[in-house]
Amino acid sequence: MIDFISKLSISYLFKPGTKRLSVLTVFTSLGIAIGTAVVIIVISVMNGFQDELRTRILGAIPQLTFEKPGGFNDIDRVKTIVNQNSNVVDSQEFFMTQSILSSSDITRGVMVKGTNENEISIIADSIIEGNLDELDASNNIILGDALAFELGTLPGDTVSMVISNQMNPLANIPRVISFKVSGLFSVGSEIDQNYALIGTNAFRKAFRPTNGAGIELQLRNVFATEQTANEVLADLDLDYYTIKVSSWDQSYGSLFRATQLERTMVSLLMSLILLIAIFSMLISINSLVKDKRSEIAILRTIGYSKWDIQRVFLQLIAFIGIFGVVFGNILGIGFSSNITEFFQFLASTFDISLMNTYYVDYFPSRVEFSEVLLINLLTLVILFVFGYIPARIAANTEPAKIINQE
Repeated sequence: MIDFISKLSISYLFKPGTKRLSVLTVFTSLGIAIGTAVVIIVISVMNGFQDELRTRILGAIPQLTFEKPGGFNDIDRVKTIVNQNSNVVDSQEFFMTQSILSSSDITRGVMVKGTNENEISIIADSIIEGNLDELDASNNIILGDALAFELGTLPGDTVSMVISNQMNPLANIPRVISFKVSGLFSVGSEIDQNYALIGTNAFRKAFRPTNGAGIELQLRNVFATEQTANEVLADLDLDYYTIKVSSWDQSYGSLFRATQLERTMVSLLMSLILLIAIFSMLISINSLVKDKRSEIAILRTIGYSKWDIQRVFLQLIAFIGIFGVVFGNILGIGFSSNITEFFQFLASTFDISLMNTYYVDYFPSRVEFSEVLLINLLTLVILFVFGYIPARIAANTEPAKIINQE
């Protein structure tokens, strides 16, 4: 059975003499719910955008590469050993360099990658016209759709590639090679503006790499590149100082650190809404303590201890806080899971485009339940830590003084 103290705590949730929830209960619970929901939504959306960024950029570029002066003697054996590493998804020969593409009067600097039908990046699944098999022809090239648009080319057109590191000894000018645009790809990031693919054999003929082919790795955990590199070098029994090791962190590390900092700062700012709701509730509880001084004095007079009085208000805070957190979880998780549909409704209702400046036309969102649990625990801890103050004030009420005043 519920004891008298618990019944008293529950009674304070309602208007005196009625079964309707009091204004204090409704608005304080709603404030905590909205604060909790906002933090969950913001973190989920930031998680989603980070995942999209990781997939659309890191999934398209070489995540970890190894290059050896003179090339690897037995590259198939090297790939077999590398693929045994637990963090390696796949590996392939690696050819990439900077070059210049031109079409008509438009010139553009690009990264040129030599590849084939065994391409391991997400570009292989992002071909929107043509296919990688067509790169077997020595004069075919596949462009990112944004790059093709900038150059004003379509599949079937011809572009010129300037090989600046290969000079014509007679005229002392860079070599120029024509390529036929055989396809387009779109991964939905800046890669579409900067990448072009040619065949492995075409790359060898065009750029004549002195070091031969390197090894490109796709990783399960892209944030463990240093550890994976050390493990692979140890497995291959290679000297670290004779191997050129490159990773995505060298080119895009600052971008991901910036997004991580942005995620942290935005989450902290949104947490202020939750803190304001918590402090508003505690102010309301403190006012309730003042209103109930006579009841507190009577309880103390008939023998209830200070702890019993504290328990009345701590339980009241627990009821309101838990209800607010649970309702906030429902709102936050529900909205995060359907945020794209919500913004599509706004866009269609008000005839606006909310995502026209981004590579994606939807709001990516990923609810991480461990983070939701952490938000819940921190909210309840803050509630009880600061809720102890008005509860302690109520427990220290002097019955004789209050009765004399009354």
